[in-house]
Amino acid sequence: MKQNIIDIQNVTKSYESGKPVLNTISLAITKGSFVTIIGPSGCGKTTLLRLINGMEDADSGQIKVLGKDLADWDKIQLRRSIGYAIQQGGLFPHLTIKENIGFVLSISGNEAVSIDKRVNSLAEIMSFDNRQLLSYPAELSGGQQQRAGVARALAANPEIILMDEPFGALDNITRRTLQKELKEMHQKLGITFVMVTHDLKEAFTLGTKVVIMNEGKIEQYDAPDNIREKPTNEWVKEFTME
Repeated sequence: MKQNIIDIQNVTKSYESGKPVLNTISLAITKGSFVTIIGPSGCGKTTLLRLINGMEDADSGQIKVLGKDLADWDKIQLRRSIGYAIQQGGLFPHLTIKENIGFVLSISGNEAVSIDKRVNSLAEIMSFDNRQLLSYPAELSGGQQQRAGVARALAANPEIILMDEPFGALDNITRRTLQKELKEMHQKLGITFVMVTHDLKEAFTLGTKVVIMNEGKIEQYDAPDNIREKPTNEWVKEFTME
């Protein structure tokens, strides 16, 4: 039986309005899975990622990451232990692609030789040549910037990578290419991925399990085929038919 690498129990989160963005959420993510999270805008998808990464605190409930309660984690250490990739890469514009990929390693005190070795390894995986590594983000295409963002998330060999609509700003051809590459990478590396997306096809293509959210609650959490064949309610059925 696989262990839970992320365990969320009865978590609630509200903002200024007082209306819960997350309403008593419980979710267990097993090691090595690829979990996609989808739902209407404002349903709490991104908030859930931010709680897992310690960027925000829950109002109530418990979150464990890598078997450790978030309250017991040093937040900086937690964030360095989890890869995080966002839309359009989230790269530092004043750093080269090579410097961006190695950033987490450099601020963690790794030696230059080991950083270079890791960056070169990731560059090979992401199909970057030396010219591209020495370029700045603005000099690369959107797809290349996104590859660099994923490479940076992978740099410190995290067991978990969180992704917030990483391909949302890309054209369909580039998006499908990166989806294929990401799926192959997951199968090869065995890292646990948790990815927010607004693209239903993407969620079902990449996810070994899919979380379907609505109004701060989880409507269904299951394998893609099970959701298609046995939606838990009429709302899920209609949502997945879009």
